[in-house]
Amino acid sequence: MTVDKTSGIIHNLPGTIAGNKNIKRPEDVYKAASGASEDTHTLKVGDKVEISNEARDLQKKLSDLKAEIKMMPDTREEKLKNVKARIESGFYDRDAVIKEVARSIKDSGQL
Repeated sequence: MTVDKTSGIIHNLPGTIAGNKNIKRPEDVYKAASGASEDTHTLKVGDKVEISNEARDLQKKLSDLKAEIKMMPDTREEKLKNVKARIESGFYDRDAVIKEVARSIKDSGQL
């Protein structure tokens, strides 16, 4: 094994391909052969998009529904307040409630 001190390339190293020659990717070779330019993602001046009336109507309905949902009260907040009040009052500490919760867990098949 020898090292070229000017380029730092190792010559005759087992497992190297063609002695570290300049190997190019196939796509680079094809570009060079076809003369393709590097920038192949430019848009044509005449490109445009048209949105159908049906798509516009659907977008309007979606926007209206989103606005309607935002105006709806959050029922989870009210339920959470009720549960907190029951916890503070000791409602869930009663034997009947504990037995019912245990029976529901057993019947659900979660255990």
